[in-house]
Amino acid sequence: MIVTNPFSSGSWTREQIDSVSSAWWVLLVTGIVSIIAGGIVLFTDWTVADLAVFIGALLIFRGIFTMFSVPVDGAIRGWSIAFGLLELLVGLAVFVWPGPTLVVVASVIGWYVLFAGIMTISGAISGRDVLPYWVLMLFFGILEVVVSFLLLARPGLTLLAAVFAIGLWCVFYGVAQIALAFEVTEMPARADSIDHDLQAVQ
Repeated sequence: MIVTNPFSSGSWTREQIDSVSSAWWVLLVTGIVSIIAGGIVLFTDWTVADLAVFIGALLIFRGIFTMFSVPVDGAIRGWSIAFGLLELLVGLAVFVWPGPTLVVVASVIGWYVLFAGIMTISGAISGRDVLPYWVLMLFFGILEVVVSFLLLARPGLTLLAAVFAIGLWCVFYGVAQIALAFEVTEMPARADSIDHDLQAVQ
């Protein structure tokens, strides 16, 4: 899970390290699915209704996986569950909205991406002392905010612009998830190396 606890930073415990590392496959699966979905979004000739159904189903899928993930800063699982439920609810809102218009789809996705971006930026900054990859998270959070502005800038919004913004967001989200998946697999070894160095100094 990219979004972390934005309100407090701290130090890792070995239990947290092992917990986060063991959930690497969730990041990998959601990353691969997001990249594939982004490619489908970018290279399909959509109607507004079909795009709403596809994006809604994608967010529902990701929301379920997010609820089973572990925050990458070792924060409590409640953050994963809360954000996963939010993603699930946004997906349902887009999916079941009767006769969705482009403005409705773009607004719902835009506000969700803006919230996710702000949370990611906050989590990256507060977790910079314990996250070796916090700069990646910060970059992605800023990218999410930019994408959200594209979706929320309603004047002149076209289906092509919405597809472009959502597709790019999915692809970059997937790349970030996969990069984080490989990072967290290295965390136990990195922790052992640090412990070994500390013992050698003592």
